[in-house]
Amino acid sequence: MPMNHRLLVPRKTPGLLDLVPGAAAAYSLRSLSRSYADPVVTVRRSSDNDEAPFTASEVADGTLAAFCGAGDGLVTKWWDQSGNANHAIQADPALQPQVVSGGAVILEEGKPAIQFNGAGSRFDLPTISSQVRCDAFLVASPSQFSGTTPGSADARFFDVIAGTVSFQLLRDATTTSLVMKNSAWQAGSAATTFGVAELGQQLYSASFKVASNTLHVNGAQHPASTAASASASGPVGKIGMRADGAGATFFEGTFQEFLLYFIDTSENRELLEGQIAWSYSQ
Repeated sequence: MPMNHRLLVPRKTPGLLDLVPGAAAAYSLRSLSRSYADPVVTVRRSSDNDEAPFTASEVADGTLAAFCGAGDGLVTKWWDQSGNANHAIQADPALQPQVVSGGAVILEEGKPAIQFNGAGSRFDLPTISSQVRCDAFLVASPSQFSGTTPGSADARFFDVIAGTVSFQLLRDATTTSLVMKNSAWQAGSAATTFGVAELGQQLYSASFKVASNTLHVNGAQHPASTAASASASGPVGKIGMRADGAGATFFEGTFQEFLLYFIDTSENRELLEGQIAWSYSQ
């Protein structure tokens, strides 16, 4: 991943959430704070549908793979490490993203990853109290930008519902560009189109504000077009699909990390990006 390494993070620094607290939700296959000891995922194995939770170390050290045997592992719950219990859930076996394939943990650039199949797999997110700002940081690796062929449907990375506001990052099917939407009933809702989306592992830093949106990819700010009005969406947020479930707006590829802040993190953006970039380059 061609991330910007302007900040080198020593090996024994605090975790990401120790450095920048206040996240509303934080999902990863690694531990995001020194104090976090709970599971990072709950996984259903394909052989007998048994489920078990796994910590970050158990994902990495072979424990998860051993549990799945020669079969697959599907994620039923991606645990929120922020302490707010805003867990990402998928109860439908047919829609569960995959973390183990044929007895091996799925890897992206050598690190564990959750695979979305482009055909409907996704997580449901809880509705969070009403907000007018969202800063999102995600490590995602699109392998294709729609469940079928490019141009067939917009592909949603995520669609987060925070009360009366919907925060969305997607790839537009027609222009192949990244688009951020801050959709709400209040004046100032915006849809912003950025540069052409890239395949493969990327670090996205998306800052949604009342009247404008900014996007950094691998530490570099993407130029954007003029903001325009956007329609609302809902009712339940999702990772990997449009929140209202309409259309074939599926993400195809992997997610490794997804953090949501409903506070201004602009002064800490480079710190967050640097810590994330360092972690995924080791």
